Amino acid sequence: MIFIRFIIGLFLLVFINELKAQQTALKGLSRMQRYNYVDGDDTLKSYEIRALGYFRNTEFFHPMEKGRTLFGLQAMSYWKSDFKEQQLEIGIGFNQFFGGAARIYPHIALIRNIKNSFGGQFRFGSLSNPGHFLPEPFYNPANPYETPFEYGVQFVSESTDLWINWDQSIDFSSPFKESFVAGINKSIKLSKKRLSRKSIKKNDHLFQPGIEIRFFSLYRHVGGQIDSDETGYQGNRIQSGFQLTIKPQFLIRRDFKRSYIYLPKYEYFLMRYDDPLSKFSSISYGFGHLHQISLNWKDLEFSTKLWRGRDWLSPFGQGIYQSFNPNDLSATYKEGSSLNIISIKWLGKTGGLKNFYLGYDMFFDNDLRDWNSAFTLNFFIRI
Repeated sequence: MIFIRFIIGLFLLVFINELKAQQTALKGLSRMQRYNYVDGDDTLKSYEIRALGYFRNTEFFHPMEKGRTLFGLQAMSYWKSDFKEQQLEIGIGFNQFFGGAARIYPHIALIRNIKNSFGGQFRFGSLSNPGHFLPEPFYNPANPYETPFEYGVQFVSESTDLWINWDQSIDFSSPFKESFVAGINKSIKLSKKRLSRKSIKKNDHLFQPGIEIRFFSLYRHVGGQIDSDETGYQGNRIQSGFQLTIKPQFLIRRDFKRSYIYLPKYEYFLMRYDDPLSKFSSISYGFGHLHQISLNWKDLEFSTKLWRGRDWLSPFGQGIYQSFNPNDLSATYKEGSSLNIISIKWLGKTGGLKNFYLGYDMFFDNDLRDWNSAFTLNFFIRI
C-alpha cells in the first residue's frame, strides 16, 4: 500500500501528452548565485546587477521539521575584469528579510580560467552556487535563501564542482568552534544524446537512453583548540552519495524526417551518513534511498518521488527526511523515514511569467500517515 501514491504519480506522468523531458529545476535561485561563465557567453559586460525576490513557505507539522516562512529580496552588483586567464570579481550583495534584518555581504573572487581539456574555473573567495545542486536530503533548499554567500576555494566546470567553504573562523577565547565544509559533485555522461545523420537510416526506430552517473560528498569538520566552547560537540562527519539518471527517448525516422518520443526521466539516489566516533549523536552511520520519476510539459515539470531512510542525518539537509530534528535535538528520535512526494514546478522560460519560478511539493509520511507541503516562489532579474 505504501507505493500507491507513487504509482498514481507515475501513471499521470506517462499519459500526459506532448511531453519533453529535460534536466531542470526551480533555478531562479541558482541563476542568482552562480558566477561561473565561459568566453563568449555574457563576458562582454564589465558590470552586472542581479536581484531575486523569494518566498518559501513550508507547512510542516512534522517532528523532524517545523514549518516556517522565508520572504525577502536578494540583490548584488559587481564588477568583473576582462575574460582572461586571470580575472577579478569585486562587488557587494544584500539579503533583506521582509520584517527582519538586512545582511550585507562582500563579493570578491580571484579567478583562474582553465582553457585546457578540463575547461573549468578556479575561484578563491566568493564561491559559485552555494546549493551546489545537491539533493534535498543532503542540502535543505531553504539554506541559500538564508545564507546566499559562501567563501573559500572552488574548482567548477560543466561536470565538476569541488569546493571548501570555511563558514566559521575563531580567535582566542571564541565562544564557538571553527567549522568548514569540503564537498564534491561530479557527473559523468555515459551515452550521447543525439545520433549523427549518417548513422540513421531512411526508415528507422531507435531507442536512445541518455545515461548519467553522479558522485557527491560532503565532509563537515567542527573543532578548534583556542576557543572557549565547552559543549563537547566537535568532530568530523561525512556524507556520500551516488546518483543514476536515465533519460529514455525513441527516435522515429520516416522519409528522412525525424521525431522524438520522450519517456519520463528516472533518477535513483543512494546516500550514506558517517559519524564514526558518534560525536554528534548516538548514530554512527545511516543511509537513504530516493527514487524519482519526472518529465516536462511545456513550462511545467512534474515529478513523483519515493524516499526510504534509516538513521539518516545531514547537518545541512532538510529535516523532514532525517531521524533527528537538526534544529531541535530534544525531538523524539525516529529510526526510519518513509515519504511519498509529489512535486510540480513552473520553469519560467517563456510567456508572461518568464523569470518567475514556482514550486509546490507535497510530502506524505507513510509512518505518521499525514501530509506536509512546501511552496516556493522566485522572481529573478539580471541587468
